[in-house]
Amino acid sequence: MKTDDLKRIILKMFKGNELYGYEIHKRLESQGVEAEMGRLYRVLNDMLKERLLESLWQKSQIGPRKRVYRLGKKGEKELEKILEDAIETVHIFYGEYLLNLPPEASVFNQISGYVTEKMRESGNIVFFTPLYSPIIEKLLTSIRSSAPLAKIHLVKHRSVEVDLHLDDISILDGEYWDLPLKEGYADLVMIAYMPKGDSLRGAVGEWCRVLEKGGALAILIPTALINDYEDPLTIGDFVEKYEGENVRDKEYADKETTLELLGDFFDDVEEKHIVHMTVFRASEKKDLHS
Repeated sequence: MKTDDLKRIILKMFKGNELYGYEIHKRLESQGVEAEMGRLYRVLNDMLKERLLESLWQKSQIGPRKRVYRLGKKGEKELEKILEDAIETVHIFYGEYLLNLPPEASVFNQISGYVTEKMRESGNIVFFTPLYSPIIEKLLTSIRSSAPLAKIHLVKHRSVEVDLHLDDISILDGEYWDLPLKEGYADLVMIAYMPKGDSLRGAVGEWCRVLEKGGALAILIPTALINDYEDPLTIGDFVEKYEGENVRDKEYADKETTLELLGDFFDDVEEKHIVHMTVFRASEKKDLHS
């Protein structure tokens, strides 16, 4: 095994752990990794010089002192990078899986059918996204199929580049709190993800401004980003939560806060879980000026 690969395997052992050299060797053996003790200590010394690891000597009740190893600052960053790379790989494969599901099992068809079921056939749809991906395009395609007579506007963050393969959808630049459309224009405003919790109220006010009186607001977000889990996370929830909180460093309002806030603007608020996603749907907009 190459030395760099061995170092990566050793780093993965140290999340929250302090280990003796002998313990590291036994863990390598349990994973089927062969590394004789002489080579292992040479690798550990290299990792100390590279500041991937730190070490200290601990007194023993019997026998000589023992050297214990733990993650160094550089090692913490490297371990974080390993995890980020793994999560990106899982997302790529999971995205391909979702994109290729048959129509009867399509997550995108379930979401689009739910959010458009109450709107008029030839209504106006505003879809805002702070990012763009094949999954966003697939969702737009499903919305188009669910509401074939609707006029759809894709509003994106100004820095986001879009290669949209749908000719009948207009593309506009905007922000969560600045949708470039007139008051009361939309029958459906759909939001992918949410802004940070402290700016959510202002953004909802802007979405309501664009929404006509009988229209609906739909917010789509991975459940793991807004839910407080008492039980251990599933691997899918862990991936979503890690990416949302660590990679993008977002601070989303939790589910209860979001529902309460939407209740300040709408009389009818509900949530629906579709696979790992939560859809908030709000309708019957309140007249806050009366």
